[in-house]
Amino acid sequence: MIKKALLLLFILILSMRCYAKQPLLVVTENLWPFNFVERGEVKGPHTELVKEILELADIDYTIAVLPWARSYQLAQTKPNVLIYTINRTNSREDKFHWIARFPSRADINYYALKSSNLTNLPSDKLKQLTIGTQIGTANDTFVTHHGFENISRVTHVRQTLGMLKIGRVDLVIASDLQLQRAAIDIGLDVNSIEKIGYAFSSIPSIAVSLQTPPEIIAKIEGAYKKLAQEKDLCQLMQYDDNSCYQGMSKAQP
Repeated sequence: MIKKALLLLFILILSMRCYAKQPLLVVTENLWPFNFVERGEVKGPHTELVKEILELADIDYTIAVLPWARSYQLAQTKPNVLIYTINRTNSREDKFHWIARFPSRADINYYALKSSNLTNLPSDKLKQLTIGTQIGTANDTFVTHHGFENISRVTHVRQTLGMLKIGRVDLVIASDLQLQRAAIDIGLDVNSIEKIGYAFSSIPSIAVSLQTPPEIIAKIEGAYKKLAQEKDLCQLMQYDDNSCYQGMSKAQP
C-alpha cells in the first residue's frame, strides 16, 4: 500500500511538473471594447493588461478567442488555462482561482425597443417577458436566478440584439458598450433602443483554472501585484473613456 501511495504521489508530482512546462492557454471572447479581434490580432485594454502580466511573469502563452461557453468550459475543466474578461459572481467563486479584477466598471441593464413602450414597467412584469441572453454568461445566470422564465439563449450579443430587432424577444440584458457595438454590427439604429431598467454591476476579472500548478498561479499573481504597484493600470491599458477606476487601490483582488 505504501509503495502504491508513493507511486501515485510521484506520478502526481511528475504530471504537475509537465503542466508547469506547458504554455498557458489564455481564453476569452469577442467582447468589444475590452477584448476583440482586429486584423487577426487580439486587442483591447483588458487584453493589453493580460499580456503585460504574463510577459512580466515570463510565462509562455497563446490566446484563443472563442464563444464564451467554450472558453468557460475549458477554464473549468483543463489545467493551465487563464480566462478573461470573466465576471466574478458568487456562483463562480469556487470554480476558479481569481487573480485580479480589471480597473473598469460596467453596469448591466435591461433594454427594449422604444416602440414596445415598456418604460417604467415593474420588475415583476419584466420577468413575464421574453429576454435574450448569451449561453453561460453572468447575464444568463442573473436572469435565471431572478425569476425570468422565458429566456432565449444564443452565442453572441449580436444575435441577441438581432432577435430583439425582429421581435423574437422583448428584452435584452447587456452593458451600454456591448449594446452600442452590437447595434452597429447588425445595422440597427441605437436610438431605436432604450434602457428600461438596471440589473447589476459587473466585476470584470482575470481567473485561472483550479487545476493549474500553484507555481504558475503564484507567478501570475506576483506579476500582477508588481505591475499594479509600479504603474497606473488605467494608463497602461490606454482607456479613452471614464469606465476606468482612476482611484483604484493598488493590486486589488
